[in-house]
Amino acid sequence: MNRREFQTAVGCFFASSIVAPFAQAAGKPRRPKGLPNVQTTTNGGQQFWGDVRYHAGYRIQEHALTGHFRLLDPQYERVTWGTLEACESQLSEIRQQNAQLSNESTAVIYLHGLFRSRWSMSRMANHINQQTGWQSIVLGYASTRGSVGDHANKLAQVIEHLDGVKNIHFVAHSLGNLVIRYWLGDKQFQQQLAQQGAQVGRMVMVGPPNHRPSLAQVLTPLDTQQIIGGESASQLAEDWKELAPKLATPSCDFGILAGGKGDESGHNPLIPGDDDMIVGVKETMLPGASDFRVLDVIHATMMYEPNIMGMATEFLQHGYFESAEARHPLGKVTIP
Repeated sequence: MNRREFQTAVGCFFASSIVAPFAQAAGKPRRPKGLPNVQTTTNGGQQFWGDVRYHAGYRIQEHALTGHFRLLDPQYERVTWGTLEACESQLSEIRQQNAQLSNESTAVIYLHGLFRSRWSMSRMANHINQQTGWQSIVLGYASTRGSVGDHANKLAQVIEHLDGVKNIHFVAHSLGNLVIRYWLGDKQFQQQLAQQGAQVGRMVMVGPPNHRPSLAQVLTPLDTQQIIGGESASQLAEDWKELAPKLATPSCDFGILAGGKGDESGHNPLIPGDDDMIVGVKETMLPGASDFRVLDVIHATMMYEPNIMGMATEFLQHGYFESAEARHPLGKVTIP
């Protein structure tokens, strides 16, 4: 045996000693394991985390920059982190150990707007839950990191894995409405919903930019590198023509709550007509709405207003904001 043959033999011996235990375990299912974890409290995810799974308060999130995942419990403590498979495996184990952890048949999904986090919708969710008893699913997405389509894809992932939920209502603020409309316009997402035996109930749009916002056309070009608002902000301005055809008009009952002063001057001189400081009243309008209201509120805080929360609750339950007789449905809308 020459020197090269000897080195090869030794290498094969050590390699076989390492591989053997794994070979013996072949055929035995192995649970994907997360990375070493210290169970610590988090803030639940703000600008850089997007929810991709949800079950009875537990949520799996993906980081927009690193692409890694984590599983949070209902108190936002990190249970595990690493790959999606590892987090799903851990969640499955938790569900097996706690049979009482289950979703309800009717749920309301809440989506926040640009630059915001899911905390901005929590007060609204708590109010509606107290009035209806329906499950609240308040989702977060990295609004400044990714396109509207990216955010809609994460929404689709959550809905696809919502075991036990058969009737889904939506309440969204600002950009969140476009994420839902994008999801509604994707045939693949809707086919998946039908296969689950689930359906969309009603939707309340709060301050939605259903037409290209005038203010975005002024401010977004200043963010030339998409550092501040990201791709989603650009889609509200110069890329609106590419985005708009992908936004479906909901086929379900939907109502629109807009903010404004009730005159033609509005709050913001950069926006034509009445406005809520960010979105013009006419920019919120969408033909087919079952009911429409303009309230004296501003965009940034409108979802905290008692009258907004009350009207949203009423619409989800009955399909109108105040009464059937006082409805203001929207027909054809002309935007300057």
